[in-house]
Amino acid sequence: MKRVLKVCLASALFFLYRAIDPWCRFREVSILAYHSISDAPLYTAVTPEVFRAHLSRLKAGGYSFVSLRDVIAFLDGSPLPKRAVALTFDDGYADFETTVLPILDQFEAPATVFIVGDEAASRSALGNALPLLDQNALTRVRAHPRIEIGYHARTHANLRTLSGGALQDEVRTPFGARYFAYPGGNYSNEAVDAVRAAGYEAAFSIKPTHVRAASDHFLLPRFVITKDPVMRDILFYASRAAAWYRALTRFV
Repeated sequence: MKRVLKVCLASALFFLYRAIDPWCRFREVSILAYHSISDAPLYTAVTPEVFRAHLSRLKAGGYSFVSLRDVIAFLDGSPLPKRAVALTFDDGYADFETTVLPILDQFEAPATVFIVGDEAASRSALGNALPLLDQNALTRVRAHPRIEIGYHARTHANLRTLSGGALQDEVRTPFGARYFAYPGGNYSNEAVDAVRAAGYEAAFSIKPTHVRAASDHFLLPRFVITKDPVMRDILFYASRAAAWYRALTRFV
């Protein structure tokens, strides 16, 4: 029953959003966080067919695909399309090269993939055995003109539990990455300071809301895309209705 009520609430909010959008002229700058694009039986894995449908639906809905560099420029005063979506992929699974890239190329969509530094030490935290991008694949991906490689910590550790040298070692970029994604969305004030001190330009959480002109460069929000059937329509995720839904169901 609770699931049915949530679906009804999401539908009602999206209907409301579509009804008032022409007058309110909402500006939506959304960052979507995917993980594996595969048929893996994981809650965070999205099938290639669904991912392709997401991009098609966004494009048909009037959204423009932008890079994280575009989003940071927006925070610094540069314009973005009224409906802008940036695509990110956490953990650095091998299917990013074999499956994701051809679909991104089809839509000429830029993206950022956040990789871990130590695959073996990250396995426990990742909780799966899916192959990650190896060094040869990373070299090929890095050469792609629309792809940025960011850092997702050395071992995908919970940064909220670390401090001092251990924290600094976890967030230090081994290859000059511009952007950092907090593993599991976990961070502390000390972790944010450590990421800033490590020289990154921006860092990303998984707070499900939209980027605003006044958003903190080191706590930028992202919507995590999963198999959740409550919010099946990707246009819902990208719209203001998703933030309303999260606010209303936060304590349910």
